[in-house]
Amino acid sequence: MALTTTAHTKTKNFFKNLIKEGRYVVGGVTKNIDIFRIEQDGDQITVYLYLDDSIKGSISKYQLIDTDGDVFDDAPDSVTKSEIQGILVAFRYKLSKG
Repeated sequence: MALTTTAHTKTKNFFKNLIKEGRYVVGGVTKNIDIFRIEQDGDQITVYLYLDDSIKGSISKYQLIDTDGDVFDDAPDSVTKSEIQGILVAFRYKLSKG
């Protein structure tokens, strides 16, 4: 059974509002970061985190945190970031009607 168009739209809106902030682990220390941007293109929702040039070190993980403070998604990584570059991290999801 497929969702109605209204239910599908409400589900996508709920999903976008569920993500509160991001986190990253640099040098073994967990740091919170604001969501840089959330984009929706049809059924695809992309949540972006941006680590600017003030952040440097060995990054081992990126996370999205929901409104309850729980880890919503987790993306391990292994990158060394210098002060002269930014990093844009994208979490992409596709929510289809069925």
